[in-house]
Amino acid sequence: MRNVRFCIAVALLLSASFCFGQLRGNLASSVGLSGGYVEDGYGIMGTFNFHPDRYRYFQISVLAAIAEDKGSQDIPYNIFTIQPGIYYRVFVAPRKRNFSLFLGGGGLFGYEVINNGNNELPSGALINAKSQFVYGLYIGAEAEVGISNDFSLLIKANEYYHINSDVGNFYPYAGVGLRYFLF
Repeated sequence: MRNVRFCIAVALLLSASFCFGQLRGNLASSVGLSGGYVEDGYGIMGTFNFHPDRYRYFQISVLAAIAEDKGSQDIPYNIFTIQPGIYYRVFVAPRKRNFSLFLGGGGLFGYEVINNGNNELPSGALINAKSQFVYGLYIGAEAEVGISNDFSLLIKANEYYHINSDVGNFYPYAGVGLRYFLF
């Protein structure tokens, strides 16, 4: 219960800082879409970023993962999470200024579906794990290469820590996508 309260407090603090950041004036906002690898499968991530200045941005992202645990029995599972977080620019290419590297992190909450909600496999074996609400924290890195004034190529790598997952506590995502700057 203490872990749940901690994760909810982190999510609320990140959300509050995101809202207060908008009061200062908006330098830029962007949306992104990436696809890539998650443990045992594939994932797709959509992001919305608010850039209060050139050195950081607040991000709300949604991850949908489709995977299959390859053990003695193949067990399909899906994970759907929402992640509020903050990223800081740690490197910018000195000459061209069209490459930047950002590091960040935040909280996450979502739902994992194991074996499409069934606790029995086609072989008759029973699954002890169940579909449930998941929560936790994540750290991430994003590399951005400017293609034009409005678009950039995005390379993402996140490591998630699901505190209460039956699939596994640590869960990676690595993907490539596009980011579009709204204004």
